[in-house]
Amino acid sequence: MVLSDPSYRFTVGGRELAAEGKPLKVNSDGIALSPDREWLYFKPITDDKLYRIRTAYLRDGSLKDSQLLKRVEDLGHFTTTDGMEFDKQGNLYFGDIENDSIVKITPDFKKTTLVKDDRLLWPDSYAMSADSYLYISTSQVQTAPPFNGGVDKRSLPYGIFRLKVAP
Repeated sequence: MVLSDPSYRFTVGGRELAAEGKPLKVNSDGIALSPDREWLYFKPITDDKLYRIRTAYLRDGSLKDSQLLKRVEDLGHFTTTDGMEFDKQGNLYFGDIENDSIVKITPDFKKTTLVKDDRLLWPDSYAMSADSYLYISTSQVQTAPPFNGGVDKRSLPYGIFRLKVAP
């Protein structure tokens, strides 16, 4: 569940992201705790699957790894993201790395693209403010030398963006 699907082709900027001829595969990285603290959501960076598990199971020291694995819920295909963040209403926000966009996943698992902007180069980290702004940093991973034949294509300074997500 925490391993990236080896058959998923992770494409950024119209090409599969690779270093030294090997496709980039990054396992579990995105993680978020639901506002009620009942669920832990997680996913690999380099595929579009999303998973969750009840936090009560994680706190239960009597459960073996194999038992925990059976309790993980596969929520399906959404998008690739490096991080994620919840709002107070239980909406989950992702940066769609492959499409330079920010998406919202509602509590009933409906996905909506909120904004698409070519300045969202690898939306990376997220924070929700008390007044319902989502802050997003961009890390431009795909423009780093390992993914561009040794050429540094990063553009400084890195961006931090703000998006109003709720009234």
